[in-house]
Amino acid sequence: MRNPMTRLRLAAALAVTVIGTAWAQPSGDVYRQVSRSVVKVETGGSAGSGFIWHDQHHAVTSLHVVDGHGNITVSYVDDQGRIESTSRAEVERVLVDADLVLLRIADPLSRPPLEVSTTPPTVNQSLSALGFPLNIAGYSSTDVKVRFGGRQLRTILPRKVLDRITSYPSLSLEILNIEANLVPGHSGAPIIDHQGRVVGVADGGLEDGAVGICWGIPAAQLGVLRQSTRATMPNSAGISELFAADLDADVGPTEQIGDSRLVKLRSRTFQQLAATADDQLGLNQLASVFAMYDPYSFRYDIYQDLDSGATLVVPEGAELQWWGDLGLASLGSQRMLMQFGVERVNGMNDAQMKSLQFENLLTEMDGFAQVIPDPAWSYMVPFQHFGVTINRKAMTRVVSDGFNWFTDKYYFETLATNGATLLAVAAVNLDHSPAMLELEAACSQGYNYPQCPQVFADRRIWAQMVLGVQMASFPTGQFGS
Repeated sequence: MRNPMTRLRLAAALAVTVIGTAWAQPSGDVYRQVSRSVVKVETGGSAGSGFIWHDQHHAVTSLHVVDGHGNITVSYVDDQGRIESTSRAEVERVLVDADLVLLRIADPLSRPPLEVSTTPPTVNQSLSALGFPLNIAGYSSTDVKVRFGGRQLRTILPRKVLDRITSYPSLSLEILNIEANLVPGHSGAPIIDHQGRVVGVADGGLEDGAVGICWGIPAAQLGVLRQSTRATMPNSAGISELFAADLDADVGPTEQIGDSRLVKLRSRTFQQLAATADDQLGLNQLASVFAMYDPYSFRYDIYQDLDSGATLVVPEGAELQWWGDLGLASLGSQRMLMQFGVERVNGMNDAQMKSLQFENLLTEMDGFAQVIPDPAWSYMVPFQHFGVTINRKAMTRVVSDGFNWFTDKYYFETLATNGATLLAVAAVNLDHSPAMLELEAACSQGYNYPQCPQVFADRRIWAQMVLGVQMASFPTGQFGS
């Protein structure tokens, strides 16, 4: 990788201009009005969102939510998350290219259809998706912003993914290229403007390493759906990376750790995550160092902060908890652990200050300790990845006994910010002392000391954690190459 940089240069490189957004978010009154017409759509163990459209007898959702499943139910939910009524629904019209379906509700409640905007949204316009992320009991809003860039799936997805989309949505269909933290359950949710008018339909997205790329279907396609003469579903298997594929899995409960609301979204192998990681060169270099542990067989749990999209990648089964002022992920080793923080920031100066606070807490700095960067595994400068600034580095802590300095601990760290939230995560080797380094060297050379089995077990956990730290990031809105 690259040489480290000074903290002063890090502060400058982390600076990102926060672009003002057009229009305000919908008010509370608008949300309350729209929410009466938002419904939960469930079928065959799968769940998504939908909304009343055209008249009270009809609801729109994403085709991939219901395709290939059995009976469809539509539930009306009050503002307390309680189900007011549930009704059977049948597919009335299908628009395969746009991944949309129009449902006819057998026994509807009297709910007003949502109004559709006649004007498409503009770049950087502030919007909101209102639905049931992660199949939660009550509806929830998620900020959405239209980004400048590709307007067809073929222009924002790499060839290896495009080749797997054989049924729908159409690769040439005009889409809403959106910046948002959409998660399983958002599919079919209305994307509304500040007046509560529908400008699009959340269509979920595809995985990009540990995070996801999201898009929406423009509201203009609703008129095309209404005119469709097709009433049968294609019964397509789709592709596994679609967010909808995870709706059948058990999404973990939300864990409040510090400022973050972390939820376990999915579990993946290292091989699946590595295919689209933001820094594949650095990841491959690390994987080669840990080749003896077969890193491509590692499995990881993906946790995401619901508010910011900040994404943690921890070894499968690691326990998350709050430890002092930082989050902690442990896997049973006395030597190896992960520490992390997810903090809201008010501008880039604040992000820099909080990154330094994280490092001071992490390294437990005092008058008898110093931190020395490891140039072999540190970026020379942070890099920009589609609106996210990321710095990764390694550090050795040395301590003094009053006469000499000795290595003490070792850290591998990722600092990432999207301009509003700081994600800081590090793998920590609690014993990097000269004695331990000598023992590790002896065990690797074939000496059969009683401690060697534990040394190898700890090093395997270290390999898992370092690779997980390397993959921590934010959703970006653009696939890697």
